[in-house]
Amino acid sequence: MTRQGCFLTEQEIKRIVTLLDKTDLTILEIAQRMTCSRSSIVAINRKFQVRKYAGMRTNWTSKAS
Repeated sequence: MTRQGCFLTEQEIKRIVTLLDKTDLTILEIAQRMTCSRSSIVAINRKFQVRKYAGMRTNWTSKAS
């Protein structure tokens, strides 16, 4: 069950950024693992510009690439 309307701690945000950057997990998989909504993961990705999707949902490039 995902948490809705809950704030993420700074530690949780750092963990999400790490998962976005270092793994091939999808946004849904990260959301399930962190028990938060997909929109939270997307918002964090946009804020920290970790993955660039270029209009595609399943393919991305990381900022390190």
